[in-house]
Order: sequence, then structure tokens, then C-alpha cells
Amino acid sequence: KMLVLRNIKREDLDFLYNVENNPANMVCGDYHEPYSLEILQDYIANALISLFVSGQYRYVIEKNKIAIGFLDLFNYNAQDASASVGIILDTAFRGQALAKVALTLLEHEVKNKWGIERLRAKVFLDNTISISLFRRLGYEEIKHCLEKDYEGVTKKVLISEKILK
Repeated sequence: KMLVLRNIKREDLDFLYNVENNPANMVCGDYHEPYSLEILQDYIANALISLFVSGQYRYVIEKNKIAIGFLDLFNYNAQDASASVGIILDTAFRGQALAKVALTLLEHEVKNKWGIERLRAKVFLDNTISISLFRRLGYEEIKHCLEKDYEGVTKKVLISEKILK
């Protein structure tokens, strides 16, 4: 299960396009109109801007030199050295405990590279797989709130947080 986290690069364009525009993945995040290849090319071109500047950063999760998913850092806050985290795995690679391995790698990376001391995850309550993943990794529930899902339906969201040791 050798996983590697790496920067996004031009060769990831097709994979990025397929993941971002897969309706099944929109269940997990905010809905958006399908992204064009042009928009995603621009995104990749600007993707290496520092977290400190852009407030966000995307890692590619790679297994045996194949891109299998993404880890996103966003809502970076310098005041409390925190960021939110999101993870998406290609459907073929789910259910193999790879998300747990990838998030563990990310925790070490963000602490050492960016000085982040706490990570937050925001998950719809009906996404029980993600909720149990973050729970198993030691994230603690801090609050519930309501948010609209990709279909505009208001649903409960769980926000949890982990202080990185």
C-alpha cells in the first residue's frame, strides 16, 4: 500500500477532469457546473501557489505511480495555524483503507511543511463512511450546522477537528 502525496501536474488533467465532473463525487462537496478542460488547465497552472498565499493547496494521492485521488487543504488560517481538509478517492480505490493512510501522510506533511497544528473536516451527516474515517483518525466533533448540498437541499453537517501532535 505504498502511497505518495505529490503536487498536481499537467499530466493529471484528465484525471482531475473526471473526478471533478463525476456527479457521484458531487454528493460529497459543493455542487458546481461541470468544469471545462480550459478552466482545469488554468487551475493546474496556478496550483503550486503557496498555501500561505492562496489559502488552499491540493495534493494528488498516488499509488504505484497512478493518481487515485486528491487531498485538499483550504480555509487556511495563520492565526490558529489551522486548515480544513477534504479527500476524494477514485471509486475503484475506495474501501481499501487508503484514505486513512493518505490522511495520516497528510498530517505529517502539513505539520512539517506548513506548520499547521489543527485540521478540520466538514462532512454531511449522511456521509457515514467519511464520518467514521475521521473519527478513527482521532478527529473530535466540534459542532453541527446546516448547509445546502449539491442539489440545494439543506442538510446537517458535522465539523470535526484534530490537533496534530
